[in-house]
Amino acid sequence: MHLRSAALLALALTAGACKPPPTIKVPAAASLGSLDELPEPANALIFGLVHDRAAAIRTSMTPGLRAQVSARDLLEAGARIRKTHGVPQAIVESKIHKEDELTWYSELVLHKRSVEVSGKGPLRLMLYQFALDDQKRVARLLVREHVRVSDVRAPAERYLAITRFHFPSVGEWTVIHGGRRASTNYHHGSRGQRYAYDIVVREAGRARKGKGKGNATALCYGKPITAPAPGVVVVARDGVPENRPGEKGKGGGNGVVIDHGFGEYTSLWHMIPGTVQVKVGDQVELGQHLGDVGNSGHSSGPHIHFHASTDPRSKNTEMGIPAPFVDVYIDGVWMERGLPVRDQRVRRPPLLYDRRLAASPTVYLAF
Repeated sequence: MHLRSAALLALALTAGACKPPPTIKVPAAASLGSLDELPEPANALIFGLVHDRAAAIRTSMTPGLRAQVSARDLLEAGARIRKTHGVPQAIVESKIHKEDELTWYSELVLHKRSVEVSGKGPLRLMLYQFALDDQKRVARLLVREHVRVSDVRAPAERYLAITRFHFPSVGEWTVIHGGRRASTNYHHGSRGQRYAYDIVVREAGRARKGKGKGNATALCYGKPITAPAPGVVVVARDGVPENRPGEKGKGGGNGVVIDHGFGEYTSLWHMIPGTVQVKVGDQVELGQHLGDVGNSGHSSGPHIHFHASTDPRSKNTEMGIPAPFVDVYIDGVWMERGLPVRDQRVRRPPLLYDRRLAASPTVYLAF
């Protein structure tokens, strides 16, 4: 389950050398953080790369990762960073979050070839994203160039999200709308929901129990919807009545919008009224219970609606972004990152903590 870090480093950094640097808006000076504020593990990794401290970086890795990333890989990566991006100048945004036993660091760093951030010369952004295990060893690693979502134009086909989106429920589900193409995704024509998913539970090809058409006959009805990543709740709507068979309401109905940082948001809709568990301003953790699957809003039957975008509270400017799930099983095959399409089966891997079903923070689900 480790990243192919050697190939990833080489690919991400050589790609930037073959094309002109992307145009980015210079972040306001007041919004930038000092490099002195970098967490110690991030400081060691970032400056270890740009100052050829390959041996020290490899010493800090797990044996599995060290077997995939040689000293030469690190030295070449550091040389490429210096040549195409220059040296680190300031922190644009920094996040730390937990995923089971791993502590993830996401550091978006401004680079420039000269000492001064202001003045002439291309500015480049680098994402340093890595995970430490419970022994403080680097277990997962991603280093790549990044273009902020605020500098991207719709339809954002090539945008790579920083947020690690996990599948937002437990058990196995089937995608009924999803992917990058109109042929597999009903939402394709929407600016804000271009890469949205609609997801249900199917057993033996059926999404309902028996021949009933009521909401409760849907196999997914009442199942938990969980936070796909840590963040802050910016919208929490409850109390919208559910649709009866044959009816279709408006909007998302009951649901939650989460700000994950880096300009990236997720929206989860159509929950049962009275089940929304969070309120605006709440800090949520990965896997936290948000509400239960229902049939409220613009919905013809119970399902999870999930999409990632820029701030959806700005309806005129909301832009959908691709949201591949991480560490996920798609059609029974484990994938480090995958964007499932219509009729594919999706399952979150075992041992992901869920507050709704666990009696205490020390209990993990295995299924």
